[in-house]
Amino acid sequence: MCVIPYADAGKACRDGDDCQGSCRYTADGQPPADAPVTGTCQVSNDPCGCFATVEDGKLQAALCVD
Repeated sequence: MCVIPYADAGKACRDGDDCQGSCRYTADGQPPADAPVTGTCQVSNDPCGCFATVEDGKLQAALCVD
């Protein structure tokens, strides 16, 4: 698989529609339940690692991919 960087990597986002890839939660710790959150746009199309996405300003479940 070729890993391709995204042009909007690191941009603040509230939903995957804001990014070329997904909007990922990168802050430390767990926010209060149902608290609005922001994330950053995914760096590349590399699917590996552990991450949680942000959709409509809400934190989604975490996922780990090998």
